[in-house]
Amino acid sequence: MILAKKNNLISIRRLEEKDINELYELLQGLSEKAKKFFHPHSFDLNTLKNICKSKQDHYFVMTLENKIIGYSFLRLFGYENPSFGCCIRNGFENKGYGTMLTQWTTEKAKELGYKKVILKTYKENISAQKVYKKVGYKIIGETEDGKEYKMEKKL
Repeated sequence: MILAKKNNLISIRRLEEKDINELYELLQGLSEKAKKFFHPHSFDLNTLKNICKSKQDHYFVMTLENKIIGYSFLRLFGYENPSFGCCIRNGFENKGYGTMLTQWTTEKAKELGYKKVILKTYKENISAQKVYKKVGYKIIGETEDGKEYKMEKKL
């Protein structure tokens, strides 16, 4: 899907093997704060290669003028409802790209036939919670250790 934002060409599509090195660079370049909040898997090249081969989970990249600036996923972990996560390249935060990527990936889940999407977010990650609430996610509880909120959006 191609979107326009302030005359910039934005595209969101499935992650492809050709994207691995650039995605690796994006993940390695995340701020320490972002890495604290976003750690769904290892950020090494082997893990990223395996992600591209996944038949069960769905991984996406957001590009701005052909440069990867965002990464999102819908992972099943063996469950019926996918777990959502995303990150935005360091230097591109707070410009609306995270909201756009969250909205798009959530809509993609609906297209794929899922009934709801779930996620966990650290309680101190206020900016992510604002994005999730804006897109329609609701807090439904917290993790056993009390550090994260559990959120969901019914599709």
